Amino acid sequence: MAESSDAPPAVDIAAQIAILTAQAQENSNRLMALEEENTTLRRENRTLQERLSAVEVTPQQPRDPRFRLLKRGHLLDLLTDKGKKTVAKRDNHVEEPKEPTPERVINVITGGSEISGISYSAARRHARVSVNPETCSSQPPAGDYTDQVISFVDNEATALINPHHDALVISLLVANCKIKRILVDNGSSTNVLFLNAIKEMKIDESNIRRCATVLVGFSGEQKFTIGDIALPVYAGGINLNVNFAVLDSPSAYNMILGRPWIHKMRAVPSTFHQVVRFPTKWGIKEIKGEQSISRECYRNTLRAKPATL
Repeated sequence: MAESSDAPPAVDIAAQIAILTAQAQENSNRLMALEEENTTLRRENRTLQERLSAVEVTPQQPRDPRFRLLKRGHLLDLLTDKGKKTVAKRDNHVEEPKEPTPERVINVITGGSEISGISYSAARRHARVSVNPETCSSQPPAGDYTDQVISFVDNEATALINPHHDALVISLLVANCKIKRILVDNGSSTNVLFLNAIKEMKIDESNIRRCATVLVGFSGEQKFTIGDIALPVYAGGINLNVNFAVLDSPSAYNMILGRPWIHKMRAVPSTFHQVVRFPTKWGIKEIKGEQSISRECYRNTLRAKPATL
């Protein structure tokens, strides 16, 4: 009987096995290449993480191109959570502002406190609160606290002229003017700016708010101010708007920074160490006293005729 012509052709099993084996080998090679590439990427990622952990990334343009890619938002998915936090910390970094260039240099009083009051009755109410704890607020003053520690070392004063009883006299930038002969006095309940200094600063006297208050000296002497004025005071990256009582009186100082400025800055002045330190977002900053100028001011005060405060 004749064989039917419709029968399927014979299948070469050996050839099929060889083809499948070759395909499997090709897939295996591709998989090995992918694994090697993945291992290389992981190794580079670990190296990048170590460099990010060891070096503080600044906003300056880095030399490594991978840092530039990170800055543009690339490769973030390859970083661990620690690496992502490091990059986020870099992006949120704020540099301390530079001190503005001044336009010109301008070569122990109580009363006038905005909190304690400017009258006897207001001061009496303030004193009554201090002896009644139940009426005092238990909430701390509002502000961003940094938990920084302000400290002094006893041998810091060895570089000064010793022994000394010098007052703390500094220089600061006020209303874009470099003001020298500024007395930092934690015995003063108000900030004082003398009229002669305002004139030297070329500030129009019309900016003075004419609202006289009384300043009381150590022995009860009284002196009325001619008003008050608010001016920006720059110190250690902090530009603070400060209210001053304006006093038309001769003085060896141009300005007195009392407790209102000291407390607002959370500053700690030390006459012994001749420095005032205060916390900022950039760490503890300090302003050193000018000991020779402090002695000159003291000498000028003794030379001047006694004046009624």
